[in-house]
Amino acid sequence: MDSEKLLFIIVLMVTCTIFKAGEFAEIPHYFGTTDNKEANSPHVQVKQKRDGLTKLWTVSFDIELKSSGQNDTKGMRSALNASIFLFQLENTVNFTEVNITTVCYQNGTGFQCKCEEPLAWSYNSCVAYTPCDDIIQGTCRCIDAVPSNGHRCKPQLPTEIKLDYDIDIEVTVSDIAVINNLRNILVTTPFPYPLSNAIEIIGVNLTTVCYPNGPGFQCICEEQFAWSYDSCVAYTPCDDIIQGTCRCINGIPSDGQFCQLRPNENATISSHPATLLDSTTLGLTMQNVTSTDAATTYTAAKQSVSSAVTGSVTSSSTMSPVTGRFKLQMSFSMLRNFTEDLKDPATMMYKNLKINIESALCEKYKAISGFIRVEVTNFRPGSVITDFLLHTNQLNSTEIATANNELVADLVTRGYNADSDSFQGVLHGPEPFTKNYEMIYPGNTMELTCMVPESMQKGTVSWFVNDIAVYNDTKYTITNSTLKLTVKDIRTDDSGTYRCSMKDAILIFLHEELINVTNVVAPIVKLSRWQLNSPCDSIEEISLECCVTYNNIDDIEAKWMAIVELSTNVLPESNIKCFVHSFNTEQGRCDPKIFTCQVKNRGKIISEVKATLNFFSGAPECNSIPYGSGKEGDTAVVCCRENFEGTITARCLQGVWVIVADNCILSEIIRLQNVSKNLNEITVPVFLEELKNTTENLQNEIENSTATISAIVDILSRISAITQTINSDVMTNVLKTVTILVSDQSEKSWAELNSNTETQNTSSALLESVEKIAENLLSDSFKISTKNIELSKTTFTSTFSTSLNSSQILIPNQGLPINTGITLIVFTTLEFVLPSRSTGNSVNNSINGIVMLVYVNETINNVSMTFDKISKTKGNNQCIFWNFKLFQGIGGWDSTGCQLQSETNDSVTCSCNHLTSFSILMSPFVPESIEVALNYITYFGVNISVGSLVLCLIIEAFVWSVVTKNSTSHMRHVTIVNIALSLLIADIWFIIGAAVSNVGQDTPKNACSAATFFIHLFYLALFFWMLISALLLFYRTMMVFSHMSKRTMMAIAFTVGYGAPLIIALITIAVTAPKNGYFRQDDACWLNWYQTDALLSFVIPALIIVVVNLLILIVVLYKLLMRGVGENRQSEEKNALLVIARCVAVLTPIFGITWGLGIGTMVAPANPGVHITFAIFNSLQGFFILIFGTLLDSSVRTVIMGKCLFLPKTCNRIRSTSAGASSWAAHFRRGRKNFYNVSEATSSSQSSESFINNVAL
Repeated sequence: MDSEKLLFIIVLMVTCTIFKAGEFAEIPHYFGTTDNKEANSPHVQVKQKRDGLTKLWTVSFDIELKSSGQNDTKGMRSALNASIFLFQLENTVNFTEVNITTVCYQNGTGFQCKCEEPLAWSYNSCVAYTPCDDIIQGTCRCIDAVPSNGHRCKPQLPTEIKLDYDIDIEVTVSDIAVINNLRNILVTTPFPYPLSNAIEIIGVNLTTVCYPNGPGFQCICEEQFAWSYDSCVAYTPCDDIIQGTCRCINGIPSDGQFCQLRPNENATISSHPATLLDSTTLGLTMQNVTSTDAATTYTAAKQSVSSAVTGSVTSSSTMSPVTGRFKLQMSFSMLRNFTEDLKDPATMMYKNLKINIESALCEKYKAISGFIRVEVTNFRPGSVITDFLLHTNQLNSTEIATANNELVADLVTRGYNADSDSFQGVLHGPEPFTKNYEMIYPGNTMELTCMVPESMQKGTVSWFVNDIAVYNDTKYTITNSTLKLTVKDIRTDDSGTYRCSMKDAILIFLHEELINVTNVVAPIVKLSRWQLNSPCDSIEEISLECCVTYNNIDDIEAKWMAIVELSTNVLPESNIKCFVHSFNTEQGRCDPKIFTCQVKNRGKIISEVKATLNFFSGAPECNSIPYGSGKEGDTAVVCCRENFEGTITARCLQGVWVIVADNCILSEIIRLQNVSKNLNEITVPVFLEELKNTTENLQNEIENSTATISAIVDILSRISAITQTINSDVMTNVLKTVTILVSDQSEKSWAELNSNTETQNTSSALLESVEKIAENLLSDSFKISTKNIELSKTTFTSTFSTSLNSSQILIPNQGLPINTGITLIVFTTLEFVLPSRSTGNSVNNSINGIVMLVYVNETINNVSMTFDKISKTKGNNQCIFWNFKLFQGIGGWDSTGCQLQSETNDSVTCSCNHLTSFSILMSPFVPESIEVALNYITYFGVNISVGSLVLCLIIEAFVWSVVTKNSTSHMRHVTIVNIALSLLIADIWFIIGAAVSNVGQDTPKNACSAATFFIHLFYLALFFWMLISALLLFYRTMMVFSHMSKRTMMAIAFTVGYGAPLIIALITIAVTAPKNGYFRQDDACWLNWYQTDALLSFVIPALIIVVVNLLILIVVLYKLLMRGVGENRQSEEKNALLVIARCVAVLTPIFGITWGLGIGTMVAPANPGVHITFAIFNSLQGFFILIFGTLLDSSVRTVIMGKCLFLPKTCNRIRSTSAGASSWAAHFRRGRKNFYNVSEATSSSQSSESFINNVAL
């Protein structure tokens, strides 16, 4: 078909189409355009131009042709290219242009439609029908289908041009308020901020502030910005260069450069993306000019405002929300197989999936407040994990979660199954940490606050230092409420990367920052008054002074601040600057005021010290020059005297200022303490030499200053933490320094330190420091001796034995390596330095020997040490060592692994299975204040007891033949005789034991062991015979019809009464004697308690018998009170049972109370009442047995009275007593039964028994 025929066919088709279309609508505006947005063919687009009564119409048609081959398409394309338009159809209708737009051809089972140049498919068509080429600027040239809605290729619209501008604006101001107001505006203004339909501002940042500094200028970067390395070098940095940048330079760059974003920061400045327009949009698109991040520089031109401008750029320690732009790294998982094509962005599968996912993401995330754009960045395996970036100016976790849920539903409609639980998002916070100080010195407490967006401040923050998680401990404190990390006592090796992490429902916030701890010694800041008081009903001028001591004092600036900056006068000296502010109080204004001295080093805040002014009403009750005025109970805190740093706290009590805390430290020690915070292995020796010289020169001041002693201990602790090798010279300096600290003149200071809960671990820290330093001694052998410390460093091969300052140590052969090093340090004055707190928690303990530190770099299982006693008075000595972990880390004495091997009146030998710092701890048995009184009570009581027991045995022998007629009475008197005899023998051995253990002489081991054995044996026999009495009472009361022979009862009684005590006593001595723990050392011969608990072999059986006897007594009394019990028993037997019951009822509690008090003397050795009561009861036990076991027995009294009738001259007293007792008994019977029957005693046993029966019933 030739071109002319083809052209004619086209014109004919157009004409037919016009007639078919019928009528056309008039467009109601000039030069307007209407678009039917790809209506079904034929597509008509009409344009009009009206000039007077003439109308000009422009009509566009879409015509669809079907061809059987590509030659027809090529021929039509050639004919159209060769045709010259205008082509006139009639006088009023012209063809202006005819173009081929779309060519579709079969491709496999479907079709592929391509656009002719310069036409393209719209974005919607590209996405809906799968593009077969790239989507560029929202269009494509090929799709894999014939659109069902009749859409065809359209002309490519002019690309909307978006230009991003970075504008630097330089402003000169003289008022600090301008900067502050602008900063507030930027914080509160949401971005992007539209200026017109075509222009918007994405963000504005302050970057640089320059202010006069002497003859020149100093330019400081705002947070997140920094000077380049070239600018730092060219203009001299006024702070540290970190990672090739600095934040302050001494000059204004002549090339117009200003601060730039710091490296590795998430930029808050980025281009606005081009908006994808629908392909059917026609007409002119205006140029969209977007101003991004106008960096504003303020240059102060007037010297008078330099101070104000400086204050305006300092970092704040309060938490504020992040207002910049956010870039969230997000991901989710789709349940589909991952293929290798998804790893290559050039593959069609990658492109198609990215287009579809981005389309869904954009559709759902655009509803998020502050949304800018979203872009897919990657696909990863794990099903298919989609990584994408969400750019937004606002952050709202709730909106993101909602968008995620809607996205899942939308992806399902697109054929993708997304896991709704797989969404994750990470926000790398752009805002730096808020720090309490801009320059961090060693020893400071650093506070870092994580700047998390307000909408995320819901979770728990985690902190990492150099990728290691940190938790709450003595160094780190995490405060979740303010997202703050506090690092105490910071050191140079704490420099590194600090990272905070926080997670809310779906997002994880991360921010990390390099923190540098300077190695420069910190300035010393001192206030004249830290807390003062003033009457609120008068006007008073108050002067506040803040003095800073520093080597480079010219770098220091300070000012007083309340709510606003206060006027400050500077009083410079050589290396000190004092900043003074005078404040006038206002009458009637009684609210407390806080004044802050803010100190800067080269423009960076390094310290903020606060002074508090409190007000009181009425006349002052206390008034003095250093502390000012105040009312009762008011507190004043003032600076220390000359050459000291710190504070003195005083309280107004009864009209006088009383010092309650003195924290003054010698200025020179403060300086050394600051230097010690930055020591290393090289500088330690020289520093210790200086420390030793300083302590010797200031010895008197140090010995009387608790705070200075504590500061020196802190210095030694820091030195001990530095791993190094210590030679003899360095160790000499250490020991000479410690000698000053533990001198006799410092005893009062140590008493105050140990009694204060805040400083009670100082002594433990001192000993631990010396131990750690001693562990690093060279292997050379040497000795060091000071006034109160001796050190010996040597080696040994098999066994080791030596003496050092009257103490001896023996390490037996344990298979140690050849030339094993050993370090011995003996302290002679630590008895008042180390408190006597121990695991026993006794308040009366005292260190009774030197303290010996033993260190061997091998495992030692057996070491023997001998200590001379400091005090030779009686007391219980324990072998102990200092355990640094006791009492929650403050340390205390512990006896674990140590035993007392032997003891003399002068020394104690200990055996331990480990090495550390050893000594002996003495617990006095008796308070010294009552020891004399107890001795007198014991002497008189024992004499009375022995005499009573002898008299008891005589009386029993005197009446034996008369009162033992029946078996019950016989057994009753057998038990009372053996009770008295056992106690008598025990008392005699007690006297013997006291004689052989006199203080001042060596206690004979064999003699004291024998005395202890027999005392133990017969005291136990006393209780077991009491048990026999109770069992006899129980047997006769409960087993009425049981008859046991007298011989059997006697055999059982003597077996239990002496056999059981003998077995217990033999086992006790056999178990404890080999351990040298059978009897007490340096005291009366008696069972040991502190080393082997041998005393329990007496206490436990005795208390068990007391309990059993009381239970038996209760049962018997209950039976006796029951009607009819014992009616058939003879009166004589009833009397015997009642006497036994009375004896058991009285003596059992007495003996129980006595030995219960004995236990009390061990539990509460400082209680004088317990000691005195025990001494009285214990020494009068024999007297109690005589009264309640013998004389209160009416049968005994009757026999004595009867026999005395034959001896009238010698028994008048006895008859009188007996008659009195008989009269009382007769009266008692008459009161109960209204009759009595008293007959004269005769020699006949019948009359005597009659008397007994009548009186007892």
